[in-house]
Amino acid sequence: MKDSRPGRIAALLAACAAATAWIAGCASGTGAHSTAAPPGSPDAVAERAATENWLAATNQMWTRNDFASLNQVTTGEARQVYLAEQRGAAGSPTSGRTPLRLSGLSVTVPCQVGATTFVAYADTNVFTLGQSMQSVAMVFQRQGGAWKLATVVTNNSGGWPALCRSGLAPTVAPSGAPAPDALPSDSYLADLTRVLDGAATGAASTRASVAPFALNSWFTGPNSMTTQFATETAQDQAAGVTLAVRFTPAADQVVALPLANGAGFWLIGVFDQISAYHCAAGSTKATWPDGTTIASTRPAVVHRETYTFITSYAAVDSSQSVGGQATLDGFFGWQLTDAVS
Repeated sequence: MKDSRPGRIAALLAACAAATAWIAGCASGTGAHSTAAPPGSPDAVAERAATENWLAATNQMWTRNDFASLNQVTTGEARQVYLAEQRGAAGSPTSGRTPLRLSGLSVTVPCQVGATTFVAYADTNVFTLGQSMQSVAMVFQRQGGAWKLATVVTNNSGGWPALCRSGLAPTVAPSGAPAPDALPSDSYLADLTRVLDGAATGAASTRASVAPFALNSWFTGPNSMTTQFATETAQDQAAGVTLAVRFTPAADQVVALPLANGAGFWLIGVFDQISAYHCAAGSTKATWPDGTTIASTRPAVVHRETYTFITSYAAVDSSQSVGGQATLDGFFGWQLTDAVS
């Protein structure tokens, strides 16, 4: 894995608090407080061993640029992140890199038919590339007889939702389908795409515009993603630059993990985020007007730049909530590519 911290931090706006971590790259922030994990499942010996195996393989990539085990320990979104790092690792020095760490591991095996998923909660510096410890929830999925890291969610201000653990009797429908008042997992990506695209325009959010999600600090207030987008757009437009942001559901299926009370789900969906700048007159500066760094390897005059990110958004979808609203409460993002012309 390459140490591309300068480029990642440049992709951030201001603070990267959990409720405002809307722009991909916030997973690589300079620090995050520890969030207490829910109780782990009993007898999760194999799952804990799989997590440690993933960490050992990741350290081979980090300390030796050895990506031989990439396909054995990652899938889906995580695989895309690791592939992006592998592309930039060729020829990069590894001297001085110390092994990445993980502490406070708590493993939850949700009540699911077939036991094909588990969640490893921990404090780790893997996703800050060794810079600082942060609280994460890592979703592992079983494929081809091996556990592989699939999706990551960074810590949030309200703590992690308690999931139904293996060995506890689930009260959800046998099919695993959401309760009638809950947001169906098969509409989660489409609904959230619409809401995120709307917020990216900077237009003021309302309960109607963000439905079926709750109108919380993600969408309203001085640190909301809507306000951040509006501020950036205004700064760019004032200097003759346009910024267009679009979200597209990735191929990964939504992870729907039953809550401990059986009345709803923790939903995690993966998205591609494209942020495109256009300047008709061209720019010779090192940053766009909103402060985002322009790629250093570029022509003397820049007219366009496109950033591609992969992101995951998590929501608590409780059938007991008022109006069946889902509450956005988690995020992870990573920059995959940057094209400039």
